Formats: sequence, structure tokens, C-alpha cells
Amino acid sequence: MIYADIFLTVLELAFAAGLYALAIYAEKALNPFWRILYAIPLIVCGVATAITGYEISMIGVYIGAALMLTGFIMEEKRTRQAECVMAAVCMVLSVLVCNVNPGYRAPDYVADFKRAFAELKTHYVLAEYKGINWDALYEEYLPQFKEADKVHDEVENAILWRKFTYEFHDGHVQYSTSENIGGLACDRYYGNDYGLSVMMLNDGKYVAVNVEKDSEAAKAGIHNGTMITEWGGRSVEESEKNAEVSFAAFPVEENEKFYKGILAAGVGGEQVSITYIGDDGKEKKAELKKLGAYTKRMHGTLDILHMGLEGDNLSWHHIDDNTECLRIKQMMYDSESYNNGDHSKMEQEIKSRILELKQSGIDNLVIDLRSNGGGSPQFIMAIAGLLAPKGEHVYAYDGVWDNDNKEFKKDPDTGKYVVGEGLMFEGEDLWGHGQIVILVNSETVSAGDHLTKMMGEYENVTVIGFTESMSSGQGVRAAVLSEGQLSYSAIPVLTADGEIFVDTDKSRKSTIPLDVKVPFDEKAVHAVFDEGRDYILDYAVEYLKER
Repeated sequence: MIYADIFLTVLELAFAAGLYALAIYAEKALNPFWRILYAIPLIVCGVATAITGYEISMIGVYIGAALMLTGFIMEEKRTRQAECVMAAVCMVLSVLVCNVNPGYRAPDYVADFKRAFAELKTHYVLAEYKGINWDALYEEYLPQFKEADKVHDEVENAILWRKFTYEFHDGHVQYSTSENIGGLACDRYYGNDYGLSVMMLNDGKYVAVNVEKDSEAAKAGIHNGTMITEWGGRSVEESEKNAEVSFAAFPVEENEKFYKGILAAGVGGEQVSITYIGDDGKEKKAELKKLGAYTKRMHGTLDILHMGLEGDNLSWHHIDDNTECLRIKQMMYDSESYNNGDHSKMEQEIKSRILELKQSGIDNLVIDLRSNGGGSPQFIMAIAGLLAPKGEHVYAYDGVWDNDNKEFKKDPDTGKYVVGEGLMFEGEDLWGHGQIVILVNSETVSAGDHLTKMMGEYENVTVIGFTESMSSGQGVRAAVLSEGQLSYSAIPVLTADGEIFVDTDKSRKSTIPLDVKVPFDEKAVHAVFDEGRDYILDYAVEYLKER
């Protein structure tokens, strides 16, 4: 029980004991004043409940407080004492209920869903653009949240939010909860670890990756690159359909295809049967026992795939005699510049470094934006301004807020958002002499998407990766729920003609295509999972040498 409920219960029990004794005294010393005292428990209970909120498990305390009110009406000693005893019994029973009821003070998952859904329906700025069917979503998910609420399953509630947010295919529509609940949810929906992950190569073959050393899989001859033909008696693709939920929203459909097979490796029970092609070219079978939850291995596989250069944000790395790399993990220099928008100090530091590199004969600049989580638009303009061709450039445009209707204005003829002020910056063209490569992955999001899109249009810039960036770039708002928090795209970021900037529409085609897509083949698997090489960076360096 929470302290407030314990305090109220103890206080009400004290009232019951005191009023029980008062009944004896009040009978001997008749005075209308004593009647008023029997109303105090209900008044106190009402005030406390107004502060802490109604809780069904506390109904015994509420009833007990109401029972003592009978002493206000009936002055007979035995009646007053009987009601005090009955009130005390109700309160004690309520304490027992609070301690055994899993729903005691539990968040109302249905109310959370309804409130968040209503807010999304009102303020989600990409609804028409992405073709969101609100009625269908409500009909599909409301019954599921009701079922989770009946059993007060906080983990199932988190899983439902993950499923629901996936429907938007928007990296900015995300549900977050406590680390504990989130971890339990991952363990439940990612399934079991059998000592390996599975991924699809460019040619459509499924292969083992991130194979655990000395595991049953390894002892059976399965290693990184071993072809997997069946998982659990079915094709890998069919088995993956049993995976409960995806691990990301995947606005870009092609990005989601890149990870095909990875969820299949968690599907199964205490053990799973897999069919694979041995090194001798023959088909073989293995029975693999589960080692635990698949969460850690799957996240480990993703970490290996998503690796960027290690080092601090805005760290410089010497690659070879003609190539330098700037690692940008997030679009933020420090908290002060993030808050006030003044990035002049950072801009000067980077400018000095770029001029030094030019003087030393460096012609190739790599900007590593892999898994860049976004940040400040002023940061983006500071970076882009140093490298953009000379002249004035437009970053993006704001929408126009309609204060009367509490929404962003749309053109009634075109249905597009009305374009407001634009963010402008001046290009200095500090790297016009050489080539620039931007490295991205499916976790490059928001401001990371923005910088990739803007610089990708410069003639000397090439965007390289296994996958396109995430393509989610609208402004974000958050709805705080009784359990967790839901973020969503609520502030339009536009092009000059009112089109949505960066985000994918219902076709889920990237708005920031790669210039060079690195093939995920046997060579890549060996380099990444066996040798631990930064295959994307190596590929980019070779590409630059051929320019």
C-alpha cells in the first residue's frame, strides 16, 4: 500500500476506536455536539480521496467512514458501537484486499490509451500524409488494452504500445516506460536465445550471424555465414511471421527488409530445430536448446551492425593520408548552446580543424552520422554552413499555427500545410576542393536525417550505408501517461512548397536515398562478425580512392 492509503486507514481506525469509546460517554452526557464528531471520519475520508484519487481496493475504508456517519443520526450507544465495529472490520478487510489485489493503484491502461489516442488524432501532423486509419486502429487496439487492463499486466501494456506505435511507421512515434518494464517486455516479445542471430543477404539467402562461441550451434558446425534454410520446421521468413512485434518503426520499408530474419532467431520453445547447409555443402539439422532471453543477443547483433567510429561526439579520426573523419553522434555541442542556439564556439573549432586539414593536403572528408539521434537545428546549420556552396541556403520551413483552432493551418485547396518562416544559413564552401562522404544507417534519425538530406544535395557529397537513414524529421511533442510516455510528430517541418520535409508517406519510400548502397553479402558478414571491421567505413574509403 502507498503511504497515503496506510495513513488514511490508520486514521480511520483510530476514529472508529475513539467514537466507540465516545458512545459510552455521549450516552451519559447528552449533548448535540457529539453527533458532529461522527461526521468527521467521512469528511476526512472525502478530502483524502480527493487528493490521492479513488481506489476500488480501498472501498472498505470508504464504507467504514460512511458507516460511522450513522452515529450522527442515531444516538443509541449500542448502535453507534456496532457501526464502529463494522467500520473497523471493513477497513481491515480493505487492507487485505489492497495487499493481494494486483490492480491496487494500478494505472488505467484503457484510459491511457483513450487519452493518448485522442491527442494523436487531434495533433499528429502526418495522419493524412501517412494514410492513418484512426477508426481501424481504435477498433483493433482498444479491446487489447482492455484485456491487459483486466489482468493489470504492465508488460503486456508496454508490448501493446510497441505494436500500436509500429503502425505509424514513424520514428518519432514512440512509447517509453521504465527500464525494468521495458526490459521485461523485450524479453517477452523477442523470444528465446539459441546462440545465434539470422539475417538475409542481398541475394535472399538467410545466414547465421553473431554465433555464440562454444554454443550448441557452434558445436554443430554453424558459424557466421552458415546458410539457414529452416527455423522451427518452416522457412525463416514464415517463422519470423510468428515474432510478436518489430524492434523499430521502420518508416522506410527497404530498411525493414534489411533486417529480415533477425526476429526469427528468437522464435521457439525450450528448444528449436533448425536446418542449415554445412561446410561440406550438405543439408543438416540441429536441435538447439534455449540459452535465455534473445534480447541481449539481438541488441548485440544490432550494435555490431550499427557501429560507428568509437569516440566522443564531434571527435576527429585520421583514416589515411588523404582522409579524415568527423564523428557526430548527436546534433548537440553542449547544453548551453543547445538551449540558446548559439553554436559559434563549435563552428569556430570545426572551421579551424577543416582549414588545418586542407593545408595538410587532406582531400576526403567522411562525416559519420551512423545512429545519430538528432538534436538542434542550429547545430545542423552551423555544420552545413561550413561545407555548403557559397550563398544563401534554406534549411526548412515552419508551419503556421492557428491559435483559434489550436492546430497548424492547411491550405483548403491543396490540403498542404501553410508555409511559415524559413531557416536560412550562409554557405562558406570550405571543402569545395574535395569529396565528402556521409555514413548513415537506419538509426540516423531526426536532425541526423535533416543534415543528410541537406548535404546530400551538394555536388561533392556521397551518402553511403547498408541502409538509408530513418526518414523521420518532424517536430516532437510528448503525452505523459499514468504509465509511461508517448512521443509523436506534432510540429510540421516543411519544404518551400509545403511538402513534408524528410518523412516518408504511406508508400514508405525513403526521401533520402543512398548514393551508394553497400552490399550485405558473405564478404560483409565475415568482415563485420568475424574480423570486427568497420566494413561501411572501409567501403567508403575504397570508394573515395576510386574517385
